[in-house]
Amino acid sequence: MADFAYVARNKTGGIEKSVMAAMSAHAVAEALRSQGLVPTLIKPASKSFDYKAVLDLIRPIKLLDKITFIKNLGIMIKAGLPVSRALRILTVQTPNPRFAKVVADISRMVEGGTALADAMIKYPNIFSQIFISMVRVGEVSGNLEQNLAYLAEQMQRDYDLMSKAKGALTYPIIIMVALGIVGFLMFTFVLPKLTATFVDLKVELPLMTRVVMGLVDIFAHYGILILILAIGAIFGLLYWRKTDSGKKVVHKVVLYLPIFSQIVVKINLARFLRVLASLIKSGMPIVEALEVSSHVVGNIYYQKTIAESANKVRIGSSLTVAFKKQPKLFSNLVIQMMEVGEESGTTDAVLAEVANFYEAEVEQTMKNLSSILEPVIMMVIGAVVGFLAIALITPIYSITQSIN
Repeated sequence: MADFAYVARNKTGGIEKSVMAAMSAHAVAEALRSQGLVPTLIKPASKSFDYKAVLDLIRPIKLLDKITFIKNLGIMIKAGLPVSRALRILTVQTPNPRFAKVVADISRMVEGGTALADAMIKYPNIFSQIFISMVRVGEVSGNLEQNLAYLAEQMQRDYDLMSKAKGALTYPIIIMVALGIVGFLMFTFVLPKLTATFVDLKVELPLMTRVVMGLVDIFAHYGILILILAIGAIFGLLYWRKTDSGKKVVHKVVLYLPIFSQIVVKINLARFLRVLASLIKSGMPIVEALEVSSHVVGNIYYQKTIAESANKVRIGSSLTVAFKKQPKLFSNLVIQMMEVGEESGTTDAVLAEVANFYEAEVEQTMKNLSSILEPVIMMVIGAVVGFLAIALITPIYSITQSIN
C-alpha cells in the first residue's frame, strides 16, 4: 500500500486536495467517486520524513474505532455492497491511520479470495477471538450482516460497561494519588522545619510526637530513595499482576474485597452472559460459544470455570453443572435462568435478559460508588490529619505551659 496525492472536484465545483493511502491509483479514484468527488489528478505522494506519519504508526486502536468499523461494515453489506468494496470504502473513511492500514491490508486479502475471518486472524491483537468467531459463523451461515449487528451491539454494551466502571473509579484514584503526593512533600520538606524546633528545645516529647519525628527524619534523609523505591514497587506490582502467579493472587483477592468484590462479580457476569447470548444467537454451537466467551471475562477463575463447563457440555452434561460448584462466582439467579433457557430452548434470549439485569446493577453500583467511597476517604484523611495535629500541637502546648 502506498500514499497517493490527489486533486478532485466536489459537487459544488470546489477543489479538494489531500493524500490517501491505497493499493493503487485506481483504488483511490474509486474511493473518491464513492464520496461524490470527481478526481482530476492522482499521483504518488512525494517521500519525505513526516513526524505525523510516525505518530500515526504508534497510535493505539481503541475499542470505539473497532465498534465504528464493524457498524459501518454491517450497514454497507446490508445495503448490498460486496465485502471487498465495503472494506475499500472503509479504508478511506477510517479516521485512525494505523487502523486504516490494517483495513486496507484485510481488503487486499479479501479481494485475493481470502475469507474475511481468515484475513482478520492476521491481526490477533486487534481482532479478538469472539470478533473472528462471529464473523466466521456469519460467513458460513450467510448471515454476515446480521452477525456483525450482534457483534456491534455486544461490543457497544461492553464499551459502555467498562467506561462506567473506569469513570466511577477515576475520582477516588485521583484523590488517593494527590494525598500521596501531598503527604510525601509535607514529610520531606515542610515538617522537618517544624520538628527541628522540638529538637532544639531539648524537652521530653510525647510518644506520638516522637513517632512523627522519626518518620520525618527518615523522609528528610532518604526522601528521594523512598520515592524511587515507591515508584519501583508500583511498576513491579503492575508487572507482577500480569504474570500467572500474580493473576492467581490478585484475581482471588478482588473476589473477597468489601464493596469491590460485588462489582467484579457483576461485571464479569454481565460480560460473559452478554457474549454467550450473542454467540448462541449468531448460530454458534454452545460448546464453541462457551470456549470463546471464556476469553472475554477478565478474572482467571471465571475463565477456568467457563472452560470446564464447555468440557462438561461436550460430553453431554447440563450447561450449569460446572457453574453450580462455584456459588461465589455464579449466583442462584444465573444458574436458574440458564436451566430455564435450556428447558425452553430460548437460552440466548434468557441470557440476554440476565445480562441486562447485571448491567443495570453495575450502572447503579457505579453511581453509588462515589457516595460510598467519599466518607471512607474523608475518614482516612481526618484520622491522618488528627494524628498529626495531636502529635505536633501537644508538645507546643506543653512548652507554652512550662514557659508560663
